[in-house]
Amino acid sequence: MIDIRDLSKRLGENASGICQELYPDGRVESGCYKIGSIDGEKGRSMSVYLHGEQSGRYIDFATGATGDMLDLIQHALGLSLVDAMEWGKKRFNIRDGAPAKKFSAVKNKTYNIPKLPEQKNSEVLHGYMDSRGFKDVGEVCFRHRIYETDGRGGKDVVFPFYDPKGELVFIKTKPMNYDGNPSTQKNLKPILYGWHVIPADAREVWLVEGEWDAIAAEVLGFSALSVPMGGGKGAKQTKWIENEYENLARFERILVATDMDEQGELAAAEIMNRLGDRCHRINLPAKDINDLLMKAPQGQNPYEYARFILSGAYDEAVWKDPETLKSVTAFESDIDDFFSVTGEDSGFRSGWSKLDEEDIRFRPHEMIGFCGINGHGKSLFLGQMCLNAIQQDQKVLIASMEMPPKSTLGRMMRQAAGSGTPPKPYRQKILEWLAPNLWLFVDKLTPKPKDLMECFEYAYRRYGINVFVIDSLTNMVRQDDYENQQKFVEMLVNFKLSFPVTIFLVTHVRKGDSEYEAPNKYSVKGSGSITDLADTFISIFKNKRKIEMLDQAEMLGEEPPEKYVKQWDSYFEVLKNRNGMWEGKVGFEFDTACMQYKERKGSKPKFYINYSKEA
Repeated sequence: MIDIRDLSKRLGENASGICQELYPDGRVESGCYKIGSIDGEKGRSMSVYLHGEQSGRYIDFATGATGDMLDLIQHALGLSLVDAMEWGKKRFNIRDGAPAKKFSAVKNKTYNIPKLPEQKNSEVLHGYMDSRGFKDVGEVCFRHRIYETDGRGGKDVVFPFYDPKGELVFIKTKPMNYDGNPSTQKNLKPILYGWHVIPADAREVWLVEGEWDAIAAEVLGFSALSVPMGGGKGAKQTKWIENEYENLARFERILVATDMDEQGELAAAEIMNRLGDRCHRINLPAKDINDLLMKAPQGQNPYEYARFILSGAYDEAVWKDPETLKSVTAFESDIDDFFSVTGEDSGFRSGWSKLDEEDIRFRPHEMIGFCGINGHGKSLFLGQMCLNAIQQDQKVLIASMEMPPKSTLGRMMRQAAGSGTPPKPYRQKILEWLAPNLWLFVDKLTPKPKDLMECFEYAYRRYGINVFVIDSLTNMVRQDDYENQQKFVEMLVNFKLSFPVTIFLVTHVRKGDSEYEAPNKYSVKGSGSITDLADTFISIFKNKRKIEMLDQAEMLGEEPPEKYVKQWDSYFEVLKNRNGMWEGKVGFEFDTACMQYKERKGSKPKFYINYSKEA
């Protein structure tokens, strides 16, 4: 998705045409477009640069005002910033959101329509706001549309969440004069609080951890939005980012001012990682922005004090060392995680106890190669592994260039149901279970590596998808094109190092003398960089000789040889394990009806969700 910085640059490349269209009375002189002022009259006081790094930037020498093409479009056409961005995209056919069109969730989400609680008199609310350091509370309540209502044990304040178009989509209530937790209505769409007071031309915004902080920031002169579910990481941030990702594209700079505590730091880290390099961390000498108002030094004006502190924090956040330069102490939590066996960020398990016993774990920032002979079950095994990942709350995107979506989902449905023919109601239950955590990459044509990586980054940033399956490398790059294979694998490595994601890359192996010999890491087709750059390499091998011997015995009406009966149907072998000690082979029984890989012979299939016909 194109953000405001990219769009401004693109419009700057077309500065000459835009200026002539918007300001026909101007003229080109010394590499600039000259007009009298931003109002467009004839003259030479204002210059719009037409070339070089400053292309599209303007300066009015009479007033000292500066800006870019979006500012000119806004002023000349009387548009808001968002509308000016849309005008620019349409005028120059600038693509927006292309990656989003190439993958989709298995089921779209629906939300309830919120109902505003009944409004009561504002006596308790006004007193409560006075205690939090606010002044002119009646006017502040009116501007922010907050009001008082009856709560479970006293009086609550109501915070209505309006989207950028002005539609009410979320409501939160908080107790004021009794102990209790914030509450909201069931199944509402989580968004940021405060859009209704964001100026139409705002190009930067503060992200804070509470509605009172957003209100405090606004009365102090800073545009602010509040996250809906407080601090922390995971679903608390993932849900609103998914809904607000495109709305935040209008901001050049995002100041992350979550609370100065552990939960606030967790939230800041996740938000900044997801929203990218537009984000800057704000550090405060207090818990939060509202706290600055409440704890101003005696004798000082609370508003002036808080405004001074925030201005200093802003300057410190924006003008700081580059992200590529870090002290070793910044990696303390990463080091703790490296030595942790049960840490939250140490990845997810395979889902089979015999592999878990060997500490087979798939961690963030790792790429796992999956190889095997054609028809030996690489994609099937990975499909079940994806189900196991989803059971552990991982978000998965499968990019299968070898099968249509219905085949991928159909096979996973059988595995999840533990049945070859799950009835429609059961399939619907499975679909509802998969919906929050499974996406498919869908494109009629084989994507270019660059396009696929753009889609993956978008998927991580917007939806928090952290497990990516590419099936297969051969479909992305021709198997004898070693140079471009290496470039693509290097792109995957850069992606997994830049974001806390796990990548599974399916590869093929060279044809051997027969299908009876399991491949090794030297059997992988293509560039040596494939196995060199992977953190782990796994092979899936189907025991064809056993299958043939058992089929032959059945056809002849004989007892199958005991030697083959004792063998496994398929083998999972770790050929390379950079981050673990164990490399070896584990056998599985394959259930042909439901396509599950089972770790014990004769065991029943696994049922991923409970279902009964009576229910």
